[in-house]
Amino acid sequence: MLRKKIAVLMASIDREYQQDFASGLASAGSKLGMDVCIFNSQGHMNVAISTSEVGESMIYDLPDLNDFDGIISMPATMGSDVALKKVYEVLAPMKGKPHISIDVPQEGAVTILFNDRISMEEMTEHLISEHNARKIAFVSGPLNSSVATERVEACRNVMKRHGLELEDRMIFDGQWTRIGGRNAAEKLLDLGGELPDAIMCGNDDMALSVIECLNEHGIRVPKDIAVTGFDALREAIMRGLTTICRPIDRSARKAIEILNSWIEGEEPKEKTVILSTIPIFGDSCGCTQSMEHINEKLRALGSERWNMEATLTRVSMFSGTMAGVGDETEAHEKIHDFVKNWNIREFYLCVDPSICRDVKSASGGFDYPDEMLLLYGVRSGKQYDFQMIPTFDLTPVLQEMRKNAVCLVFCPLYYRDRNLGYVAMDLGNGTGSALYPVLMLLNGALMSLYLQTNIKRSAATIERMAIEDIMTGMLNRRGYMERAPVLLEQARQQGRVFILLSADMDHMKDINDQYGHLSGDEAICRMGRALRCLEKHGMTPVHISGDEFLAYGTVDDPEEAGNMTAYVNEELKRINEEDPWICNISASFGVHAAVPQKEDNIDIFMTMADRAMYADKNKRKYGRRKDDIKPDPSL
Repeated sequence: MLRKKIAVLMASIDREYQQDFASGLASAGSKLGMDVCIFNSQGHMNVAISTSEVGESMIYDLPDLNDFDGIISMPATMGSDVALKKVYEVLAPMKGKPHISIDVPQEGAVTILFNDRISMEEMTEHLISEHNARKIAFVSGPLNSSVATERVEACRNVMKRHGLELEDRMIFDGQWTRIGGRNAAEKLLDLGGELPDAIMCGNDDMALSVIECLNEHGIRVPKDIAVTGFDALREAIMRGLTTICRPIDRSARKAIEILNSWIEGEEPKEKTVILSTIPIFGDSCGCTQSMEHINEKLRALGSERWNMEATLTRVSMFSGTMAGVGDETEAHEKIHDFVKNWNIREFYLCVDPSICRDVKSASGGFDYPDEMLLLYGVRSGKQYDFQMIPTFDLTPVLQEMRKNAVCLVFCPLYYRDRNLGYVAMDLGNGTGSALYPVLMLLNGALMSLYLQTNIKRSAATIERMAIEDIMTGMLNRRGYMERAPVLLEQARQQGRVFILLSADMDHMKDINDQYGHLSGDEAICRMGRALRCLEKHGMTPVHISGDEFLAYGTVDDPEEAGNMTAYVNEELKRINEEDPWICNISASFGVHAAVPQKEDNIDIFMTMADRAMYADKNKRKYGRRKDDIKPDPSL
């Protein structure tokens, strides 16, 4: 039996809060033997090169949620309306599926909430009662988020009880990001007038950037303004930020426990599970910080800094080589070196096959095709061969019988408006703070592969157009002049017979004069179809011009050369009988076949074949029946 499989929809797993939640999922899933598939978009990457909201959110179209036993969603982590809308769109048909929603109530789901309100009220009370704050500003997350507005309202309610007011003009949308927090601080300072006594922030990222902005303007924290955050990030604790700790690992374990029981048939008794949060008072509000929290975070921060230094080194090593791959074999080799150097234990790179292969089923745009090419895969040292896999399967490992459960993070790969595929990695050195550089390097490799493939395709198309006859699809005169001499030289070196057959169509002038040049074109195409019968005999047919054709090739037996004319005449007879037209198609033929000698060239063979063809034409001239051209009753 395959394992229970859980789909997780979240954004920005490179951030500490989401990373801790994912680690909790991996630990709890492993204990219960459940596979966890995390579908992640870089929703909070608020930089210009980070690219398309649509490209990021397409990752939520990748899984067929019907194929999963349960779902965990984190709508509050979505950094864009596009991603949030997409998540709700794919969840809408899943009403009967076991589903845990974190922070945001959803129909049919069990919601795990943190009692942010109580902690935010306690934090506000602390600022007012302990630090005599009377004027407070609030830097919030997006104000269309229920999580953000709940924190704002908690502050407002406590201030109201003290006869104070949280003014609307003192509420700023910081978008949950450091850039957003800095912008909010700049807007606050632009208001002029008396500074607030405190700035409360909806998360630590915004709070840290607010402090940095205030310091740059010569405003001291906490002496001039107290600042608080939320989430208890490692950096925040180390920098003495007053914040609120959410037991995020506990919420992950709780989500897995509820899902496991639900999948096994035990309906949840409660639709809402509320977990408590804990205020941590630090230097940024003027309190003395507890060393208990610092020591714990210091160890994690030291490890994170080392990982980031290693990440920067690896990015510089691979940025050039990953962006210069020219074909899928080279891409496979470069990515192998990249994964090995990065110490990624489990890794699957699945690409749209059309970026490096000629396939007709490619979807293009931001859709996923029905099948993906596993360009590179490795698990615990075991490498997977190149293979096509159903997109529905996601990765080969999910279809295998295994001793241990897996936890994989799926991220989209794309270039502008072109879906390149996706990558799935384990929760390790490939995720966390290193995730964004990893994705950019992979995108660079696939962009190069895609562009190089298109360049080769375009070059091949141009070459084909230059040497291919547009009417018959056969070689034209230029193609013949490029390729026939090469084959003739090979025949000379190998002592093989080179054949050149010359053909000139009968009564073409009469067809054009009586029925028009469109009918003349059709006659030429029918003649071309007849000559293609020689391809199975190793010959290459050519449309030289107008009603003139030839074919060339090599044989070992000289007697075979004499049969070529008969093959074409038999095919013409079949076409005339099985597909009658305004007239029967016929032609005069001449063949010259010999082992090329040192003085022979392609022009000599063509001259000899033409002589034989004109001899045939003169021989047949007076025997040709005039009623071969039949009147068209439609004219």
